Amino acid sequence: MTWVAKEIKQKILSWVRNDGVSVKKLSDEYWVSTVTIYAWMREEREDNKWNWYNLWELKRLKKDKEDLLLIIWELTAELNKTKKKNQK
Repeated sequence: MTWVAKEIKQKILSWVRNDGVSVKKLSDEYWVSTVTIYAWMREEREDNKWNWYNLWELKRLKKDKEDLLLIIWELTAELNKTKKKNQK
């Protein structure tokens, strides 16, 4: 397998993804096998899935944090009411 500069790899993927240039045409032009280009595309998809999962997980954790802070606030308010009642 021939080493391909990262910039060329990114350009090839961009042309396929954004401009609709055929994998075969880019393969012939840049002397990179179609199998390699499709492997890059698969890797990119898998990386994006991981990123989407991380974003979803982060959003869920932020929601959990908000819920927990609300519970803490409610419990603190209830505790303060109880303390005031006991002081009378």
